[in-house]
Parts: sequence; C-alpha cells; structure tokens
Amino acid sequence: MREKNTSHLSAEQLERFLEGELSREENARVVRHLLSRCRQCHELAAAITARDGMVFWEESKPVREGPRPPVEPLTGVFLKLLESQRHDALRFAHERLQGIGLLAELERLAADQRLGLIRAEPRFHHWGLFDRILVTYLEYSRNSPEEGVQAVRLALEVLDHLSSDRYSPALLADFRASALGALGNAKRLAGSFEEARLSFAEGWRALEGGTGDLLEEAHLLDLEASLFCDLGQFDVAIDLLNRAAALYQAVGDDNRRARSLIQQALAIGHPEPVRGIAILRDALQLLDPAEEPRLELCARHNLAWLLNDAGEPREALTILEVSRPLYRAFGDSWTQLRLHWLEGRIALTLRDLANAEAVFQKISRGFERRGMHFEQTLVAVDLVEVYCLQGRLDAAVRLVEEFLPVLTSWGMHVEGLAMWMLFRDAVIRHATGRAALSEDAFRGMTLYFHRSWRRPMRPGVT
Repeated sequence: MREKNTSHLSAEQLERFLEGELSREENARVVRHLLSRCRQCHELAAAITARDGMVFWEESKPVREGPRPPVEPLTGVFLKLLESQRHDALRFAHERLQGIGLLAELERLAADQRLGLIRAEPRFHHWGLFDRILVTYLEYSRNSPEEGVQAVRLALEVLDHLSSDRYSPALLADFRASALGALGNAKRLAGSFEEARLSFAEGWRALEGGTGDLLEEAHLLDLEASLFCDLGQFDVAIDLLNRAAALYQAVGDDNRRARSLIQQALAIGHPEPVRGIAILRDALQLLDPAEEPRLELCARHNLAWLLNDAGEPREALTILEVSRPLYRAFGDSWTQLRLHWLEGRIALTLRDLANAEAVFQKISRGFERRGMHFEQTLVAVDLVEVYCLQGRLDAAVRLVEEFLPVLTSWGMHVEGLAMWMLFRDAVIRHATGRAALSEDAFRGMTLYFHRSWRRPMRPGVT
C-alpha cells in the first residue's frame, strides 16, 4: 500500500497559498494535500476564505431560513486560486491543451520544415508547445535517438521566442534548465556523451538564475545521473540520485522519488542484485500506478530481472506473468525487446535452453537492426552461455571469434577488445577440455560491459 502524506496544513500555509506568497514547490504540496480530500484542512480552508469574504457557492435567491446548502470547500479554494492574477495555474493548464494541437500541426510537416515554421509563425511562440515537446521527446528518442535530439532543439527554439513580458526572468531560467536537461538526456540516448555533459553543465548554469524550484533541481540531478550510469560511474550516479530522492521527499513527490530509487536499484543491482531488489520494493511502495503506468512497468521489469540474477527465477517469472497486461499496454518495439530479453534470461536460469536460445537469437537481430550495440553484445554473452550449457562448444567458439571483429568495427576501446579476447580464450580452453568455464565468467563479462562499455575501467575499480 502506498504511504500517504498525513501531515496537515497550517492556517499560515493556507493564507499564504491564497495570497500567492508560496514558492512553486510549496504550492504543489498544498494542492496535492487538498486534492487528498483531507477533511480537517478543507474545513480550515473554508474558515479562512469565509473570513476573507470569499463566497463558496452561488445562490439564485437569498436563503431566508435554515442552514446554507452543503458545499465542497475545495471548489472555493481553487476558484480563488484561479481568479488571482498572481497565479498562473489556469493559464498554464489552458496553454498545455493548446500545445497538444500545435505539436500535432508541426508533426504533419517534414522534420526539416518544423524549425522554419516555429521561427516564422508567432502562434508557435507558445509555452504550451514548449512543454508538450519536453513531455514527448522520449517517444521520439525511442524511434530514433537523433529524432529526440532534434525535438528538444525545437523546444529550445520555442523558448527563445517566449515573451519576457509574459514570463519572469527566473521562470524563463527554469524553463531553459529543464530544456537543457532534456537535451543532455536526448544526447545521452544518442550516444553523444561529451555533448550531453556540456548540456547538463549549461542546465546547471541556467538553474542558478531560476526560481529555486526544488523539483527542477531534482529532475536535473536525475537526468545527469543517467549519464553517469551509462559511463559506468555508478558511485557518482548513486550520489546524485540520493540527492534527488531527498528533494522529492522534501516536496512530497512520491512518484518522482520512486523514479530515483528505480535508477539507484539498477546502478547498485548489476553487481549486487539483492540490494537492488530491496530498493525496488521500496520504490513500488511509493508509486501510484495510475499516474505513472510506464514507471510501474519499469520497476516491475527491473525487479524481475534482478530476482532472476539473484537466483530466484520462479519469483521473477511470477512478476513477469502478472505484468503482461502492462507490457501489452506499451507495445513499442523498445519495450517488447526488453520483455523478450527478460523471458530469455529467465529461461536460461531455469535451464530451458532451447527456448532461451530462440529468444536470444531473435532479440539479437532486433538489437542489430536498431543499432543497439551494447545490448547486442550482452545477448551474445548470453548465447555463448547457452551453447556451452547445451554442449554445443563449436557454436560457442564460433560466436566469440566472429564477434571480435564486430566489436572492433563499432570502435570498442582497446581494454574492451582485450577483455573479449580473454573471454574468447576461456571459451576455447573450455571447448578443448583444458579448463572449466564457470557461470561467474559470463556474469563477469556482463558486469564489465555495464561498467566500461563507453570507456575503459578506471584504475582501482573492481
């Protein structure tokens, strides 16, 4: 069961909320608490607004006797909120709706025509369009990493045309930090790691001039942590994610806190699956599946993966089976490839080798078509293990020998090529009966590439 925030609002908080004196993160906390329908705080809000002359209901004629009709106090609170010129909630909600339509217009054009239209047409100089692109850029990245980068560049172009009369400099700085974080993330997904690092650095500089919104800071920490995970710097990533989770906890955002915990679990779980499992269980307690169904799927998928790595394939299979409706809800090839990989991994652990082989061969072709070299390499390690367990040692030797020039063609660093050659030699010695090949050899190769795919392992890292 998901924990709820049971701390009540104070009269001072509610008064400052109604007067527009709270920060954005404090506003968010008050709104979330009122939406939880806390009776005590609704009554307090009603008393404060009644004292200030706020009317919570409309009457077609005076009520001459008897009590006034029952009303929903929250309605009045939000009416006052939305009527206040110091609050942008209604305007932002309206602009978000308009942004959906504007993005749909852009998407009907060829990619090379969109930037020109944004520059030429003032109606595209619109925060709702900016916001909508940042909500959806990851969908572009799943189709093509470069499309994701180009989408965020469109958002930055929109931002450059937003009116400084309409938005404060601090708010524009927040917007820019958010867009630069998205650009860094999109570049990371495209494999441009140095460019991603520079975008994150720009994002932090922009945030220095922002409103001080803790959510903006936490989101940027989250995204930058993903870069360090990709670079194998798990210690740095975990530190960033701990800071992000603390900020999300401070503002009461359980779903985003859960997202940080899920990332932590992966960073920790590759070498220590049992620790990763415990963190994922905590994340699932925080998640609201109705708000974040894809995040729920991600947490379940990773939990099943780590359970299987920890030698609990039957529990992993149970989680996979109850999660199949969620997998069907996200039918994109990116999600389905990972589903099948998990199926193959569980089959391998259960020693259902024929099925494991079939799945690994299929997804290897899928990763190859999509240019997903890292995933293709790890599946090659899985296939070598299957062949060894089947006693098909010629097939195992052939695969490790054929894969070396593939790694070379991808530009694998010298240390990575040397590690593959050591792995190849171990497989050959096993095939010729000169040495046994333990399960740890396969786990070691997988962990090595998790840590060092993008760059050689640093001295002192084991």
